[in-house]
Amino acid sequence: MKKAMITIEVLVAMLILFLVITTSFSNIKFYNIMNEKKRTYEDTYMDVLSLKDKLSATLCESTLEEEGTFNNIHYIASCQKEEELKTFNLGMELGDPSGNIGNYLIKLYRVSLVLDTKKSEKTYNYYVTKAEQLNVE
Repeated sequence: MKKAMITIEVLVAMLILFLVITTSFSNIKFYNIMNEKKRTYEDTYMDVLSLKDKLSATLCESTLEEEGTFNNIHYIASCQKEEELKTFNLGMELGDPSGNIGNYLIKLYRVSLVLDTKKSEKTYNYYVTKAEQLNVE
């Protein structure tokens, strides 16, 4: 009877040890997968921000669409005008109740940025405002 109890205790201890080892390896594998995904998303995020800064100078002013390769990523950027308004000045004294009599014309553009990597294709949208001074006399 005593030998049977020792055998059962050893089997239970081996089962617990097996579960601990399996759980540990599973957690390590999950951590490595998540860490790799995090690095991929960080790289993509930095590429999008860098590309946005690169395109901000020329896109929506001279060209409304641009295509190229940046950091081994093929991109297509297109710009669409959403709205255009003059700056707001209180115009009640001048007889204009709308108040849109300012010296600047503000244009709102929506930029659609399509990144095509070897693994996937992702679309990002962001907004850009451009100000243009008007010759108001």
